[in-house]
Amino acid sequence: RVPANSTRSGIQEATGDYFITMHSDVFIRRDDWLDPYLERMDAAGVGAWKLELENPLYALQKVVINNTVSAIKNLFGKKKHISWRRGHYPRDYCAMYRRDVILECNLLFRPAEGEGGGYAIAKRLSDIGYRTSMIPISELDQKIVHIAHGTAAVVAEKPLHHKRAQTKVERRVQGLFSQDWVRALQTDSSLDD
Repeated sequence: RVPANSTRSGIQEATGDYFITMHSDVFIRRDDWLDPYLERMDAAGVGAWKLELENPLYALQKVVINNTVSAIKNLFGKKKHISWRRGHYPRDYCAMYRRDVILECNLLFRPAEGEGGGYAIAKRLSDIGYRTSMIPISELDQKIVHIAHGTAAVVAEKPLHHKRAQTKVERRVQGLFSQDWVRALQTDSSLDD
């Protein structure tokens, strides 16, 4: 934790070898959740893409639509060039970085070039010669749960802009909270100490 009156960042205050970014809507499912990160920590950072196991037909549809939209934008000169592709860098909902590399390179965890979600820090690392490693979604999905925009489902003051998206995230959170392993955590009084 960084004191309220401090101008230092969390990574400057940290003392460990690694620094983990984790969103408040990430839930740890298993005790061995860090293993895939540590096994692949031969790079400056490690993580996974979005924890969504998509239907292959839906994924194909998104690729076709995205490529069509990109081609149209290219025709009109409105396409911004991004050399990185979907799924090629760790998202920041739960990623691990080598603390010494981040400090030595004076990097900050802030959006760059209008991009967030891990793109900014991973792109900066790549630009100075470091690489990041990826954990397969199917492996990490067994260990943690990320309810994207989950905060919107439990904080009335921060709803999503689209009613359909709000309803979807509320259902996902209700489904998560009804699972046996989450209920066991809610009733485990040893966690209150």
